[in-house]
Amino acid sequence: MTDRFDRLRDIYSRLGGASEFTEPQQQPRGAVHSDADVDRDVRALVDELREETGFRTTLSDADLVAVVRGFYAGRSDADLAAGLGVSPGTVFRARMNLHLFSPVDAPPEYDPVVRRLRAGESVESVVADTDAPRAAVERLSRLLRAREAARRVNYRYATEFADLLDADAADHELDQQLWDDRRALVDAHDD
Repeated sequence: MTDRFDRLRDIYSRLGGASEFTEPQQQPRGAVHSDADVDRDVRALVDELREETGFRTTLSDADLVAVVRGFYAGRSDADLAAGLGVSPGTVFRARMNLHLFSPVDAPPEYDPVVRRLRAGESVESVVADTDAPRAAVERLSRLLRAREAARRVNYRYATEFADLLDADAADHELDQQLWDDRRALVDAHDD
């Protein structure tokens, strides 16, 4: 094969072509991005989500990036709040704005409350008829509104955040969210 290559190179050289024959190097697949690049991309996605939904928060852009990173690292709202110097409620609201949901957001013991809220009952009505604390009912109401907003965009932002952070458990978590949503829809139609 080298003889053939040498002859072809000689012919090409005589015709006025280049005497060097090297293939250009391609960028390797799966190149590792720096933390600064990832933070920049997460921030851009947060800005896009904010522009689309108009959410407001007291947290800075850097804090929101920290919430996204912390969520996919498995940190609790309380842990994130302590690191940011804010309340766990502020972190929870930020997560809802960012379409980041955790199974602990709606414990199974609150399923009856979730069904009633999903059926359109007001927070006041649910609080008056159950022994659920008002704060828990308001939190579940916010969760349902946020999940509906995320569902309308097919969980696009949560998926893109997970892709940017190369979150190992992201696929499982998204599958769990979709399963929970399907279960909740079936429950809502059974009522």
